[in-house]
Amino acid sequence: MKVKICGITRKKDAGICDILGVEYIGLNFWQHSKRYIDIEKAKSITASLKRSKPIGIFVEKDLEYIKTIIGQCSLSGIQIYAGESSVFCNEVKKQFPGYMIIQAFRIKDCLPGNLSDFNADYFLFDALSDSYMGGTGTTFNWDTLKLLKPYSYKTFIAGGINAENIEQLLSIINPFAVDIASGVEISPGIKDVEKIKLLLSKIKRISNEKSS
Repeated sequence: MKVKICGITRKKDAGICDILGVEYIGLNFWQHSKRYIDIEKAKSITASLKRSKPIGIFVEKDLEYIKTIIGQCSLSGIQIYAGESSVFCNEVKKQFPGYMIIQAFRIKDCLPGNLSDFNADYFLFDALSDSYMGGTGTTFNWDTLKLLKPYSYKTFIAGGINAENIEQLLSIINPFAVDIASGVEISPGIKDVEKIKLLLSKIKRISNEKSS
């Protein structure tokens, strides 16, 4: 199982993730986010990475904005929050061949019924909040994830995940990746290296127990 540390705002934190073998880092380009990062900082971070793959997070349905960011930052993937219609996701997939496309959904009690309409490489399921798009520190009803088993190989799970509850989550579903922001932070956008290490250690132990 892979790990994505989202809401990176500092080159120092990106470097720690890179050294620790975190597969993906998330850079939030939504300007209303508490973890928003500007293009210059993002460029510096993506240029410094050796192993971790940078994923850009976008909320606006604006292809030109995405093109601008991609034109200046060396991203590996595009994560979009675009509602439950597949139209924008499918256009993004068409416009940006070669990039990992992650369609994000905000969940409360039920899953979208039209997943097969989305031409995305991966799905991300996050907690619904009226105030924020991701990084809320709250979970959603994980029991709904039992219905996701046919898609688990292409699923990221986000929303309030931390070292204390990761074992509970992984007892319900074995996703492609977990996505963590607030669960490894001191404050929004400022990561805690010890929390990252503890989380990775727990994931490794759980994975080893499952494979033994």
